[in-house]
Amino acid sequence: MVTQITGKDFDREVLESDIPVFVCFTTTSCGSCFALCIVVEILASEYHDRIRFVMIDTEKEPEVAERLGISPLPAVLLFQHGKPEKKLVGFHSKGHLMSQLDALLTEE
Repeated sequence: MVTQITGKDFDREVLESDIPVFVCFTTTSCGSCFALCIVVEILASEYHDRIRFVMIDTEKEPEVAERLGISPLPAVLLFQHGKPEKKLVGFHSKGHLMSQLDALLTEE
């Protein structure tokens, strides 16, 4: 399951998480974002007990994206122990994202 979060939830859901977090930054007017969201939903079901998946709508929560230097969209930040470990920009295939997630889990 992918959880839609706000700036108010960010610290609790991402920085204080006891498992790695996949943070997807999107907007409703972005076609590549829509395509990525479909892939992210599939990944969330496959990694549900090992990685937390959250989504931030940058139109509604621009301050979070600005604070983390997110541009252009879509963008993904992979967090481990409260720190960003990897930034991916643009659409990425399921296979590519799985390799990034598997590498993140291996580092734990």
